Amino acid sequence: MTAFSASASRQGKSDVELLLSEPIQALVAINVLLTLSLLFPFATGVWSLGMPGFMAVGAYASSWLTVTHQWPIGLAIAAGAVAGALVTLPFAMLTLRIREIYLAIATLAAAELILLFFSHYKGTGAVMGLTGMPYLDVHWIVGLAVAAIAVASLLYNSRLGKALVAVGSDPVVASCHGLNVPALQFTALAIGGALAGLAGGCFAHYYSFISPANFGFHRTTDILMFLVVGGLTPLGAVLGATVLSVIPQVVTSLEKWAPALYGVIVLLMAIYMPAGLLPKNRITGWLRPRKGRRGGAAVATTPPASRKAQPATPPAPPVLRPATEGSDHA
Repeated sequence: MTAFSASASRQGKSDVELLLSEPIQALVAINVLLTLSLLFPFATGVWSLGMPGFMAVGAYASSWLTVTHQWPIGLAIAAGAVAGALVTLPFAMLTLRIREIYLAIATLAAAELILLFFSHYKGTGAVMGLTGMPYLDVHWIVGLAVAAIAVASLLYNSRLGKALVAVGSDPVVASCHGLNVPALQFTALAIGGALAGLAGGCFAHYYSFISPANFGFHRTTDILMFLVVGGLTPLGAVLGATVLSVIPQVVTSLEKWAPALYGVIVLLMAIYMPAGLLPKNRITGWLRPRKGRRGGAAVATTPPASRKAQPATPPAPPVLRPATEGSDHA
């Protein structure tokens, strides 16, 4: 979040005006795209923390196409998204050999290798960065973010999304049920790489400047905080990215205390709400009570068919027993 700070002047602006300003909208939209890029790998149990590196690939690829070859912005950003997806494929081979924390360390190393390449490659400005990219209007960035949210929600709730979640829950059981675990993990990483590349292209053409410092390790910690606060769902990712991006920009007195504030928030969330503000069971739970109330009303007003079909039977008459001989003599 520190690298994506909004550049709008706060002088003479209320909090509402600042919240609706173009820099804040661009900041939130880019962070939403970047957070969604980590959602699908995490759903499959792939701890990929190298998304900022794939974001850098999308940013540099699209910038190189627009600055050097004068490609249209839209086509160049789309190519950057494709480049981000393709770069993930060699690193996806790691998922066949290592798991969990070792995979997280490996993907972090992969991201550092990507940034090391751009830091020494003179064709992209090396450490000094690259500038001169044509400007992308913020409305296009917001539109791309909204479209990405819609597509991510559809994918997450589709058969593919359920298969990804099944792989993340237990790869062995998923494989026994006929799911191709490596292919699904590759797919999740490719989707994440494409979203990260899209975020990088939008970032490069909105700020018209990029350098390897924009895609460092702090970007990974930001994404993790967004997901911890919001939850591992598309809506949760959007909520976490939006809230934690806006707070330090609107509440100016908290800006320098933002890292400490985020640490406290993440700690409290991990203790009291480890699934985030919008986990999947909470979203689906909003619909289930409504269905239950409707079903309960139908049961209460409609008598069971079994009661109509079975007529009431009269009680059995008492059995008369003959008197014993002793009673006759009495």
